[in-house]
Amino acid sequence: MHWDHEPDWHPSPFPLPIGWGEGRGEGSVHGKPSNYTNPPTRMNFKGKLFSYRMGGLGSSSLLFVIAFAVLVFDSRLSRTLTRASYNSSFDLCRFTRPDLSASDVVIIYIDEDSLKELNKSLLVPMKRSFHAALLERLKRDEAKAVVMDIVFSDAGNENDDIRFTDAIRSNGRVVLGVDYNPEEENAGQQAVGLATLKPLTFPYAPFANAAAANGLVVLHPDDDFLVRQHFHQLAELPGAPPSLSWAAARMLHLRNVRDPGGQLEQRWVYYYGPSGAIPHVSYKQAYYPDGVRPGFFHNKIVFIGARPITSNLTEKRDELRSPYSAGDARFPFMPVVEIHATQFLNLLRGDWLKRPSPGVEIGIVALGALLFGFGLLRFRPWAATGMAVAGGASVLLTAQSLFAFKHIWFAWLVIVAVQIPCALLFSIVFRSLEWIVQRRKLEEERRRADLRIREQAALLDKAQDAIIVHDLEWRAQYWNKSAENLYGWGFEEVKQMNLRTDLFKTDDAKMLEALQNALAKGEWLGELKQTAKGGKRLIVQSRWTLVRDNEGRPKSVFVINTDVTEQKNLEAQFLRTQRMESIGTLAGGIAHDLNNVLSPILMGVELMKVKIKDEHSQQLLTTMASSARRGSDMVKQVLTFARGHVGERSVLQISYLIREMQKIVKETFPKSIDFNAEIEDLWPILGDATQIHQIILNLCVNASDAMPDGGSIIVRAKNITLSQAEADKFAGAKPINYVLLSTTDTGTGIPPAIIDKIFEPFFTTKEIGKGTGLGLSTVISIVKSHGGFLDLQTEVGKGTTFNVYLPAADSSVAPASAVTFDPDLFGKGETVLVVDDEPAVLELTKNILVHYGYKVVTAIHGADAVALYSQYKEKIKVIVMDIMMPVMDGTAAIRALKAQQPALQFIAISGLMQGDKLKELFGGEAVTFLAKPYPAEKLLRHLRRLILKPPG
Repeated sequence: MHWDHEPDWHPSPFPLPIGWGEGRGEGSVHGKPSNYTNPPTRMNFKGKLFSYRMGGLGSSSLLFVIAFAVLVFDSRLSRTLTRASYNSSFDLCRFTRPDLSASDVVIIYIDEDSLKELNKSLLVPMKRSFHAALLERLKRDEAKAVVMDIVFSDAGNENDDIRFTDAIRSNGRVVLGVDYNPEEENAGQQAVGLATLKPLTFPYAPFANAAAANGLVVLHPDDDFLVRQHFHQLAELPGAPPSLSWAAARMLHLRNVRDPGGQLEQRWVYYYGPSGAIPHVSYKQAYYPDGVRPGFFHNKIVFIGARPITSNLTEKRDELRSPYSAGDARFPFMPVVEIHATQFLNLLRGDWLKRPSPGVEIGIVALGALLFGFGLLRFRPWAATGMAVAGGASVLLTAQSLFAFKHIWFAWLVIVAVQIPCALLFSIVFRSLEWIVQRRKLEEERRRADLRIREQAALLDKAQDAIIVHDLEWRAQYWNKSAENLYGWGFEEVKQMNLRTDLFKTDDAKMLEALQNALAKGEWLGELKQTAKGGKRLIVQSRWTLVRDNEGRPKSVFVINTDVTEQKNLEAQFLRTQRMESIGTLAGGIAHDLNNVLSPILMGVELMKVKIKDEHSQQLLTTMASSARRGSDMVKQVLTFARGHVGERSVLQISYLIREMQKIVKETFPKSIDFNAEIEDLWPILGDATQIHQIILNLCVNASDAMPDGGSIIVRAKNITLSQAEADKFAGAKPINYVLLSTTDTGTGIPPAIIDKIFEPFFTTKEIGKGTGLGLSTVISIVKSHGGFLDLQTEVGKGTTFNVYLPAADSSVAPASAVTFDPDLFGKGETVLVVDDEPAVLELTKNILVHYGYKVVTAIHGADAVALYSQYKEKIKVIVMDIMMPVMDGTAAIRALKAQQPALQFIAISGLMQGDKLKELFGGEAVTFLAKPYPAEKLLRHLRRLILKPPG
């Protein structure tokens, strides 16, 4: 504020209440009990002093008491945290400040430049004629109100006073300042009509009488020179005028000042920015006509006051602090007039800050103490530190969200700077004490365990299984009698040996894997290949349990080995079945979807072949049907690998498949690969064409991958008859006629170390993304399913030859005949119910059956079929039912329909389920199975057979 005289300044006589805030503490949960082989990450010792429940309760209580003391009792720490919370909230929310560019309030600063230019002196008050001229200018601009943060207490130049009085009266909405000094009596004149209130200094009587209102210019800053609370009324002087901002608001009839008791309501100042945030101009700019454009002050509330001047003038008393840490470097302090304007804007906009009541903040402190008191005890020190940081960030985010969007603030630093660090400290102390208790318990348990081991050693010697204890360096610590019997070595022999490299070197990689799993999970169960004394090969079912020392660190491994050598083949098959189960599920799903796509294509082509007779169209349709069948065969090939599907066998010549592969290689393989085929006049074989094609393709792809820089692939096929002596050289061979299929490459060859592994599922030496490890395992599976065998010849650096022996077909087996339609396939008007959730399959099946003389009723799922059968039960002869459908699947629908009519005939259709599975579900011949995709001829033949089948 700017003074027309020079009174002494003093701190506010009304101290603010001590700050309030909230706090948080630590907490705990019950953990799992410790055990000898797997030390826990959480412990709970019943009856011990440092239980989680007691620790969390104690931590929460202590945190609440600390925070409550900080909030309630006046102290430097309390004031510091409360004020810092208030101040920091402005800095943290500086990017959410409102835009005041179109504010209703404008400030005119009496600054140093204006005093020098207009008043010609910095040592005397500004002439009142200048103020009169400024008021006249503001009246011309139709300013809404003028609020002068200046105390005009004494008379001055008579002419200037008269002019100033006339300007005040003419303007009609001028508010003048009243000073308050409780330590001095006012010797000046009092305003007409006001009682003498000695601590108050009113404006010179003519000015006060001409003004629309008078208001106190005094503010109540804290002892750090920052005004945080609104001050609108002197409670000890009931007759005193309100604050300058309240007087202006009441003069303008603002909604927020209509309640007479509202002057004493607690409000906290909401600063809109650092010093200079409210629009402002200098006194000389406002005074000169060309300083600001005409109409600049139109409809504005104008505040006039001093900007602090860096000198020895009394205006230095106007230097108050801003809550923002950085502002205008030229004006680091906030003028009092700007604080008055800020308070007025708060009243005008209704956006002053609010603070929860003490009771609410104590509740927040209690909640925080519970959350942090029990929460941080859940974690070990590093994790607790991270959670403490996250908790502090959450408190900060909550506080700033309330500040920015609800204009509510509280002493959140009490939580962040006091409660959370204390909670973290309590957590670390608690964990340290817990660790001491845990260590003592483990030591005691270790001593008891050692005693038990010694007592039970004699019993272990009588066990049938080999029991071994070795350290992490593979040195034997215990070796029972059964181990001596199984491996042939005594304990005195093995205790100086390395079990992995000297004894069990046959399966070295698996031994390392077992140890790693035991270290990671505490135990391991699996099969190991080992070597006994004298070179005998063993397969053992091995169970490993990790043993830890008193401090919970891995110390040794307790191993129980059971000899399962005789069960090798059964175990290998069992493990392979487990590994293939997941792939089988995926493959089955793919097969189902592809078969649903191929079924309408195949049936549609066959229907078109019947209707379209020209030769060219017949050739195209034959090609399309062949492609659809090949797609179906490829789907069956997926099921062959995943589920052991054997496919459909027919007499075929593999020479055609080799020539087809020759075309594929030339079109798709790199140009650096040279492919040659040497084919003799071959015997036919009985097999699945798609599967044999898959053998040739997989072997050629492997050969190509073995020659990254190019090379040659030769595929040979010839007839061969094995004698008994020759057949004895190969596992699974017989002295019969074979067709020998050989693929030879000039690639890198196969290292001897991995020859035994290349046929294992998922084994591959290729990079990730370039091989699945399923190619050769598929080849060997198909060859064995066809009754053949495979021989491998390889040399590192020169190449590899795979010889596939496939049994030649018996001459009594006739080739498969071509599919033809005959007149007996036509129906005689019988009604067939077709059920399928695939619209394309449903429509084509219906068209084919209608074309062949049947009446067709269609349903899209099992529930629909059950409902339709109730309507047409007297007419429907056979039901063609898809198995996998939504709402109600085929198996459920068949059961429901058979419950109504046990003699009802069904043709079950599926792209995934096999016929033997349906027989298990429904028994015997009750349901006929047809696999998708199927030719129309098969469907028609099954229909005629079932319709003509005698009842019962």
